[in-house]
Amino acid sequence: MVDLHVEYLILESGERYPMLVDSGGMPDFYISLFITVLMRPKSQASTVEKVLSALKHLRRWEVSNGRRLDEEFYAGCLLEQEDLFSLRDHCKLDSEAFDNWVAQTQRVKVGSLVNLASFDRLKGPQVLTVKSSHRAIRISYITQYLKFLAETVMRSRPDFSEQKPRIDRMVENLRALAPRMRSYKQNSGAYQTPDESVFKAYFDVAVPGSIDNPFKGPARQLRHYIMMRLQFEAGLRPGEVLGLWLEDIEYGLENNVHVVRRHHDRRDPRARQAVAKTEPRILPIKDDLARLIHQYVVEVRSQIPEAQSHPVLFVTHGSNGRGKAISPKAVMQEVGMVVRTRPDTFAGLTRHQFRHGFTLSAKGELKNRGVHDSDQRAIIQYLLGHSSPESQDDYTRIHNQKVAKRALREINQKRHDDAKKTKRINKG
Repeated sequence: MVDLHVEYLILESGERYPMLVDSGGMPDFYISLFITVLMRPKSQASTVEKVLSALKHLRRWEVSNGRRLDEEFYAGCLLEQEDLFSLRDHCKLDSEAFDNWVAQTQRVKVGSLVNLASFDRLKGPQVLTVKSSHRAIRISYITQYLKFLAETVMRSRPDFSEQKPRIDRMVENLRALAPRMRSYKQNSGAYQTPDESVFKAYFDVAVPGSIDNPFKGPARQLRHYIMMRLQFEAGLRPGEVLGLWLEDIEYGLENNVHVVRRHHDRRDPRARQAVAKTEPRILPIKDDLARLIHQYVVEVRSQIPEAQSHPVLFVTHGSNGRGKAISPKAVMQEVGMVVRTRPDTFAGLTRHQFRHGFTLSAKGELKNRGVHDSDQRAIIQYLLGHSSPESQDDYTRIHNQKVAKRALREINQKRHDDAKKTKRINKG
């Protein structure tokens, strides 16, 4: 197995600096150099972490094949086409499942001869695969790194100018093996967004006090209910909900939630920040939702001493990490718990689809009010925090598709009715 993990450094400026380090805390030299020189100046910490995940997967390939690419490149040995095919296939594999397979094979190898029969079942990693979009992103990051690595270690060679075209050819050959990505995928969240009735059923289950609510404690019920309503009624991204601070909720004659970008803020205690990826904006919220948030702050959060050292709104309540900002993984698990209460109704429902549901509801409401299409786009662009109106296309395309299908059904039904009417007249 690969002895590397991502660790965040928090610099004095507040910048989060992800690094790939071993069990002793020693960073990988060339990967760290690549991140520092190329990725850090232009990428957010969340993007850098994705790059590091891809490069850790590359290291899995090196270890499983007994390779050291930095040494090979220094010796002038670049990846041949067979190596590139092998790397492409490796990028299809799910990382966690691959690590589990490696661990199983190692256990069998060190076991008794009786275990050799089971070893046959482990040949060729029968592991889960990732989506083509994930594979394409992996290959893209790995390609950038291999180009950097080859040019860095070979630059001191006297024949570097002759090696440079070979490096470029290797990079282009690997890039050509990546899956082609369409600008819009049929399996995207917009196409999978369920009807509004599904979201209503979700809140019927998740409302505090519901007999179907899977959360035992009233505090946890209240927190989850508020977070999901903020996504569905204000259109916040999951990360934007977890990035809210106490000061971001405005109470009064007008109740608002402020979406603020706080990348690398020193007051945020989290190494991995949940931050807004969209434009700052102020969004109105319903009076009852504002009252619930105030209730959570006064009756729940204020009673947790550990939560008073930071400004993050939503915190954990249990003994494990009590008072810390709740993590995205914890919220994903909570959504899964609600989904399992009605698996048929909520099949495939994800956190982000609540934002899609908000967008489609907003578009329908604006249309009912007679708002012009161009004004609709401008309004929804602001509500979603998009810097470009084209960004909302993925959100609204499904609405347009449903309208088109309904219109086509009506047209075909009218044709059918007209044909039957004409047939009766001719017979008469």
